[in-house]
Amino acid sequence: MKAQSGSTAGSNLRVAGVAGVALVAAAALLACAWPTLSQADANADVAAGRALFMQKGCFECHGIFGQGSVSTGPALAPHPIPLAAMQAYVHNPKGQMPIFSEKILSNDELARIHAYLASIPASPPADSIALLNDGKTSSGKAGGAISARQTAAPVVHGASVYTANCAACHGQTGEGGVGPALIGISNRLRTTDIESRIREPRGIMPRLYPGPLDAQDVQDVARYVASLK
Repeated sequence: MKAQSGSTAGSNLRVAGVAGVALVAAAALLACAWPTLSQADANADVAAGRALFMQKGCFECHGIFGQGSVSTGPALAPHPIPLAAMQAYVHNPKGQMPIFSEKILSNDELARIHAYLASIPASPPADSIALLNDGKTSSGKAGGAISARQTAAPVVHGASVYTANCAACHGQTGEGGVGPALIGISNRLRTTDIESRIREPRGIMPRLYPGPLDAQDVQDVARYVASLK
């Protein structure tokens, strides 16, 4: 009887050991799978957001890739405004944009659209595209063209930075929209103060420095904004 009891105990230990290994292995598999599942969820939101962007007609004014148009609607990508600001504006817009109530476009659906817009990569700088620069790029390849930013006047460069990153909220000419009007802002703020507000934004304004804007971009766009009258 004693020998049998010892055998039973040994068998129980082996079973417990196998079960423990199985639990550890299962935990490891779940840990490895979790990022994949999260990424899959994120990809699903992007795909659903793109579908909604088309179904609800957003692309008709803002373009398929959210690039916007001077005549129909501002750019929404590649750096969309914060989600909460987008939800508030879509449900209570200003100007010519039609109202999309929560029954028509819910906050969850807007979150998916926001995910789609945030997934759109920024376009490469024009001076890095050889086709637009007689076969030359700013990197020095194929003849080494000088960067367009180096040759353009600061206010001209600032205007291009503004169009690409600020006009969607503040209007094409600084007349305002989602964000406040900037026309005449130099009557209230110095250029250095405008630079500070770009570097350290308040409220719903997105942070654009140190990326996608660098120090020179901030300085030049601040000069441009200060010139708006």
